[in-house]
Amino acid sequence: MMNEPLFKFKEIMLDTGPLLLYLIGFYNEKELRRFNYSEDEFMPLCTFLRDFKKIFVTPHVLAEVSNLAKNRLKEEKFSEFIKFSISILARLGEEHVDKNEILKREELPMFGITDVSLVCMTERNRLLLTDDGPLFWYCNGKNMPIIHLDRIRFIS
Repeated sequence: MMNEPLFKFKEIMLDTGPLLLYLIGFYNEKELRRFNYSEDEFMPLCTFLRDFKKIFVTPHVLAEVSNLAKNRLKEEKFSEFIKFSISILARLGEEHVDKNEILKREELPMFGITDVSLVCMTERNRLLLTDDGPLFWYCNGKNMPIIHLDRIRFIS
């Protein structure tokens, strides 16, 4: 986000990509490449997230992370990954956005249910961390509190 100081936010929402990077990085850094991430992205993410009082996800993001991990990890590794991730996920906050709130949003046809749930969350005074270019530029253009994953390497 370029229009508002990032450091005023005490809480942050993670989109699917950053959450997947966070979980896979802790699980096994060697698996990051399978998800098109690197250690050079994982370490700054960890440093950046330490400054927030609470990290939140939506149920939609959790489902996407699980589905992506299941598709890219072999069955045995997926099972290990999920078991390993439980303790990390248990420490995160979870926010539900009502289905009807999502369905009435003008952004739905452009972005889909998961991203619209995150757009709704920015209205709850939470910074959104994403690696989704179109979502980032849309939210930034609407002056919503958002930062792209690529940018945190330069501020961590």
